[in-house]
Amino acid sequence: MKTTAEVLAHLASGNERQRDAHRVLKQSGLISNLEAYTPYPAGTVPIDIDIPGSDLDILCEAPDLDAFEMIVTQHYSGMEHFSCQRGTGLGDGLAYIACSFQVEDWPVEIFAQSVQVNKQNAYLHMLVEWELLQLWGAEGHAEIRRLKSVGLKTEPAFAEVLGLQGDPYVELLQLADWSQHELWFWARQRTSF
Repeated sequence: MKTTAEVLAHLASGNERQRDAHRVLKQSGLISNLEAYTPYPAGTVPIDIDIPGSDLDILCEAPDLDAFEMIVTQHYSGMEHFSCQRGTGLGDGLAYIACSFQVEDWPVEIFAQSVQVNKQNAYLHMLVEWELLQLWGAEGHAEIRRLKSVGLKTEPAFAEVLGLQGDPYVELLQLADWSQHELWFWARQRTSF
């Protein structure tokens, strides 16, 4: 699932919730309206560890955050719970904008930075998490969902399962440079799935 087209195809053929996410992404125009910003559906829904209330996340590359905010505001400011916040990314120090709103039953968060989507931390985290879930199978999915349902965010849930110390966001990011073989070999030694 390295391209937007691959993620959309995955969602379209996935479970009921993934298919509904695909429908919402298409019908709301989220993908087409943001096409100039390389929109990428990310987060827990594509990798099937979402729980009720999970966001439908979209990552974007936006060299001009002001122009990006204007486009998002133009298309979605009338949506329920619309807001945009700016900040500086943890670890990378890059400026970002995160816009949130509700589309039907889905909370949506659009996150944009001036770097390519495939270099953004959220994208790299998702790839590591997907690789681990491929190794762990249904038991791993169930354990991550269980930890999320008791209040942990996604990255801290993975850190808990793996026994990682320190900042879970930084620790998972360091795993993004590993090959699948290295990651799986290391993870097998740390988990019982």
